[in-house]
Amino acid sequence: MAIASLKDLYLDELGDLYDAETQIIRHLARLAEQTRSPDLREALIKHCQESRLHLERLELIFTHWSERLRSRPCAALTGIVQESDDRLNQVTSDDARNAAIVGVAQRIEHYEMAAYGCARAYARRLNRADEARLLQETLDDEMRADRRLTEIAFTNDVAPDPEPDPEHAIAHEDDAHANLIGSDASRTRL
Repeated sequence: MAIASLKDLYLDELGDLYDAETQIIRHLARLAEQTRSPDLREALIKHCQESRLHLERLELIFTHWSERLRSRPCAALTGIVQESDDRLNQVTSDDARNAAIVGVAQRIEHYEMAAYGCARAYARRLNRADEARLLQETLDDEMRADRRLTEIAFTNDVAPDPEPDPEHAIAHEDDAHANLIGSDASRTRL
């Protein structure tokens, strides 16, 4: 399809997002089956359910335009899914698998945040305030999901903290001390 106007670009972006959400539903369900972390499984399943709502919002926007849904393959998400499959096939420990799943899920979230942000901006430029609001709601969902994944990444449920290396701790303390001295020196010059 030729993109001759902002409207064409907007509808093309929405079609890309529709395919992305469809892929996400399938992929997150597979990831949820592979994790041993109850918190991560719950977050992935919740986002799967939210993705179904995101599809409904996209369908509603197409009906606002009296347009047939123009879903097109989302090559970016296809690449993320392929990369995650390759990585997860190499992981052998539960801890590494859970951490890899978080990484994959966050790559997906970041793609969605960028794409929904663009679509929302196009809707605003086209004076489609109701559509911009729907897209903002989805963007808010994506941002919440990303924050939740970040929280999960820092819990012991995903991957335990490594044993502290005494030499690394001493070097870190020396660096912190040097930074503190540097800060004191800069304050005295002011």
